[in-house]
Amino acid sequence: MSSRIARIGTAVLCIAVAGLAVWRSVPVLGFALAERLAEESSDIAALQSFATTLETGPLAEAAMQSAIPQNQPVDRIKAASRLLTRQPLSSSAWLDLATARLAGGEGMAEVAQALRLSALMGPNESVLMASRALFSLPLWTALPDDLRRRVAQDIAGGWDRFETSDKLVMRLTLSASLATRTQLTALLRQADGMNQARLDDLGLGPSAPAQPEGSVP
Repeated sequence: MSSRIARIGTAVLCIAVAGLAVWRSVPVLGFALAERLAEESSDIAALQSFATTLETGPLAEAAMQSAIPQNQPVDRIKAASRLLTRQPLSSSAWLDLATARLAGGEGMAEVAQALRLSALMGPNESVLMASRALFSLPLWTALPDDLRRRVAQDIAGGWDRFETSDKLVMRLTLSASLATRTQLTALLRQADGMNQARLDDLGLGPSAPAQPEGSVP
């Protein structure tokens, strides 16, 4: 009798767990449908109701943020901040915040803070490393030393994610400043995964000038 009761109890428990999983998946399925309709109509109003639901809140916030045009940095800052209240460990959300802050004219201290947190939350995510490098390199002269080292690490770690066009953009950026070329070359030579062929791809060949005394170590 006791074994029969145990089997029945186990069966009931399994049914309850399966039912809970199905019940919690309903909002996610509804959100997926609403997101598809929003993409087709360019109307994100239907996603707002999903932002208040536990299961779909972060998904809805991220979708609504990505739909905001780049020329509306204030709205993008607000959206990124809302998303980060739900997902404070999201390295991509911190990078989005840094991008929006720069576009919105905020100071480099605020931009750098978001970049540091992006690197802290996703130090080895190759896709994010490549994106951070592309965003940060043009800011080189305004970056503090720790973020300059981070740029070198991101270039090395995100190398396989760079398109040919990305490397061309970085090469053009570096061609504008001898000091940036010199400093970055020294840091890249210390970064894991960088070799001479990769340095050559960035126009930082062996003929690049040595790092001047007193520059970033």
